[in-house]
Amino acid sequence: MHPNQSLGMICSLFGVTRQAYYEAEIHERKTSIARMVVLTIVKELRDEIPLIGTRKLLFQLGPYLEEHGIKIGRDQLFELL
Repeated sequence: MHPNQSLGMICSLFGVTRQAYYEAEIHERKTSIARMVVLTIVKELRDEIPLIGTRKLLFQLGPYLEEHGIKIGRDQLFELL
């Protein structure tokens, strides 16, 4: 967004290192992919069982989450939906 400023200078303004910036960027990318996978599977499950609750939904998602190496809890799933 600021082509005249270096990434190092912008990071220093916010008090983070360039390494922390890139690690956060990678983490966000992985998280967004995991969210897309979970939401796709949730949509499929909700098509089959429309009024399924979060606890049962998490139970049904268990094998899919293990297959994709995704760790998510009930509260995080609820916030995602």
